[in-house]
Amino acid sequence: MPTELPLWSFRRMGLERAFTLLETLLSLGLLGILLVIAVPDYFPILERQRFENTASEVRGLLEEAQSLALTRQVSHRLGFDLSDHSLLIEHKRSGDYEILQRRPIDKSVSLEATRWPAFGPFGFALSGTVLLHSSAFQTSIIVSSVGRIRQMNVMKK
Repeated sequence: MPTELPLWSFRRMGLERAFTLLETLLSLGLLGILLVIAVPDYFPILERQRFENTASEVRGLLEEAQSLALTRQVSHRLGFDLSDHSLLIEHKRSGDYEILQRRPIDKSVSLEATRWPAFGPFGFALSGTVLLHSSAFQTSIIVSSVGRIRQMNVMKK
């Protein structure tokens, strides 16, 4: 009894089970169409993430200004420079405020404030609300007079 099969039997079996080029191209084309339909549009997700990152950066700068006021025992405040679209941390020196840090922010986000928050040497604040909005989202960061900083939920416009 032979232990090996003849070579021609494998060739024939391979030819009978193979896909043609046309079948392969049609399958790939259908798969491509299904992927285009099924995959979500990531642009709104990325835009929201960029907006949330900017809001977190503004909140972080407020917390940093408060921390600097406490550690240095000098009043600090957050400001906004329209000329280069950047946030400023300023500290009080001889009766006037001097720029300590300048951080550019995303130009697609607009900032407004009822009053730009300032922190005294004991962490208390001149309360204020910073409003952030883009073409699709908005949020606000509220600083209370006792120095609590909280951010409202990001809302779609």
